[in-house]
Amino acid sequence: MVEDVSRPPEEFAAVATEVFGDRLGVMGRFAELLATDGVVRGLIGPRETPRLWERHLINCGVVSHLFPIGASVVDVGSGAGLPGIVLAVARPDLRITLVEALARRTAFLDEVVAELSLDNVTVLRGRAEDVVGEAGGADIVTARAVASLDKLAGWCLPLAKVGGRLLALKGALAAEEVEEHRAAITRAGGGEPEVRLCGVGLIDPPARVVEIVKERELKAPKKTGRKSGDARSRDRDRGRGTTRRG
Repeated sequence: MVEDVSRPPEEFAAVATEVFGDRLGVMGRFAELLATDGVVRGLIGPRETPRLWERHLINCGVVSHLFPIGASVVDVGSGAGLPGIVLAVARPDLRITLVEALARRTAFLDEVVAELSLDNVTVLRGRAEDVVGEAGGADIVTARAVASLDKLAGWCLPLAKVGGRLLALKGALAAEEVEEHRAAITRAGGGEPEVRLCGVGLIDPPARVVEIVKERELKAPKKTGRKSGDARSRDRDRGRGTTRRG
């Protein structure tokens, strides 16, 4: 454990300041929530706590420049709020919906949204395919550490508008995944995937994001019969819906 996780380690302080600017203090409070309640609830492993800033917060934050001003964003499998909460803090202009199927995770996200006063965030409990009616038509759909690209394309592209984009945060094998799943991405209505590097010159290695433009709408799939759990979890203090995988 680090003594004060609310502040980035000295070697990453300058980068964190550049990425988050005047929102650095809010991000620090999120780091505290992840290192305490997030660990207790099993959303973040205790070994991740010393590297929260480097591996998670900054890694997600450097992606924020890919989002147009005022864009509507759906974060699928939001879990501990990575990247959704990070994007909401770094970019208050974005309108973000966090989609998560598990109640213990949506409860944590609700509390984080309230604690950080994130008025630009809505949280939905359910699977991606079950919330298209509520969250569909987004400019951008994001996912991090959720599934392979073929599955992500099938789950996430239906939530984007035609011309919208899936931004999948991936690791070092992003290019290999693209080659393996290119045909499945096309079948899901996606265009040619591109690997974008974010944070070049700031972090090493840079964050890798697979960008897929939704080129066409597919026919709605038949119901699978899977239960999604509760409907929307609401933030009663705000009167807004608030409630990924971490």
